[in-house]
Amino acid sequence: MQNMITRRHSLGITAMVVLLTIQAILGMLFSLSLLAGLLAPGRPVIVSGAAIFAGPAGGISLIVALASPIIAWGVWMLKPWARQRVVLLEIVSLGIGVFELIEPGVNRAVSLACIIMAALLLICLYAGLNRHALSRT
Repeated sequence: MQNMITRRHSLGITAMVVLLTIQAILGMLFSLSLLAGLLAPGRPVIVSGAAIFAGPAGGISLIVALASPIIAWGVWMLKPWARQRVVLLEIVSLGIGVFELIEPGVNRAVSLACIIMAALLLICLYAGLNRHALSRT
């Protein structure tokens, strides 16, 4: 039987991985529903006003949702690139959350959940011992 090496992760790292996983699931549900609404029959081809951001917001939200599990794996394995990717991902996620707030017909609770999730991840990243755990090279 092979010796298994186990890593003991801090509570902050575990919380970040859980939050990134929840962010991936929520982002997937939001982006797919937004993109399905854009492709719905009877929807006008030319949109104006704040609704013009629905396509890019849905696409970028889908990219964030697909990147979150990869970055969660990097955080769990304490990869040196994980810190920068979390910061980039959460800045993009905060921007999408703000745009979602002005989007007509979008559930405000989902937008606020995305903003709170991104803020919590940034707080977990910069608070406590996670600064040193993820900054090793």
